[in-house]
Amino acid sequence: MASFSDEGYDCSAYAAHRPSPPQALYDTVLAYHQSPRELCVDLGTGHGAVARALATHFKSVIGVDSSEGMLKQAARTQKSDVSNIQYHQSNAESLPFIASKTVDLVIACQAAHWFDPEPLWEEMTRIVRPGGTVVFWNWGHYVVMGRPQVNRALQKFFFEDLVPYWPQPGISVFNNEWMYPVECRDFAVWTDLTRLVSIPADDDAPGVLETPGAIKMRASQTLGSLGTLIRTLSMVHEWRKAHPEALSVKEGGCGDCVDTLMRDMIEGDEKWRAFVTSGGNWRDIEVDLEMRSILLMARRKQSLSYCADPHERQP
Repeated sequence: MASFSDEGYDCSAYAAHRPSPPQALYDTVLAYHQSPRELCVDLGTGHGAVARALATHFKSVIGVDSSEGMLKQAARTQKSDVSNIQYHQSNAESLPFIASKTVDLVIACQAAHWFDPEPLWEEMTRIVRPGGTVVFWNWGHYVVMGRPQVNRALQKFFFEDLVPYWPQPGISVFNNEWMYPVECRDFAVWTDLTRLVSIPADDDAPGVLETPGAIKMRASQTLGSLGTLIRTLSMVHEWRKAHPEALSVKEGGCGDCVDTLMRDMIEGDEKWRAFVTSGGNWRDIEVDLEMRSILLMARRKQSLSYCADPHERQP
């Protein structure tokens, strides 16, 4: 994703303020996974949070990211006693440094919506050993629990104001298409396809039902931290590139799109507005977030049935 590779992108803020995946994600993935735990590949590893979490479960982990800045952040964050993680700068669709049929688990958290599905799955078929697992997990669509007026401001910000700055097709793959474009379609090679969708209670997703066993993505933080988190989003980064004159209040300006959002959220909530009017610091307001999450899992078949079609891929 180009935004995260930009020289001006703040990888340290990404690492500090993006919520980490919950333990339930790892529990669900490891319970599904049935092959050995020799080699795990973390695609779109970012600052390496998932790679580090899985390093205790696999003999070796390879973290892959197209952003040099993210990989430098991962190296800075990694503890000195962790020796079984290697990082490579590469796109997910081409992994020539990984031998064929050697990977037990491929995982991508908050990354698969950026991938090109056809070459990606061709590469998954090449590198994943029979019985191995591919997992994609994405979350997004922020909902502040119990604050309907705040959520109206959030949804206007994301789905009206910032739509022209959505990096495509990635953002739409999650927000509009619910990750279906990157879901596995090769039923001759992959089996036990699983799709788990979690919808926040205060979400207004029409016609979408929550799946039993879905992973809840929740975070409790201050409104100030939420503002910093929103600034790490690719669409906000693109907005700021397009409006270099709009300095944030922190930068000494009159405010950027995130400052405007914060003001709209506070103005829309009676209790928050009263707190700030009485002299309280808006950055200290506590918020409980829940986000939509989508977990896709697929297992490579142990073997393929014989087919007379000479064009059928072999395992």
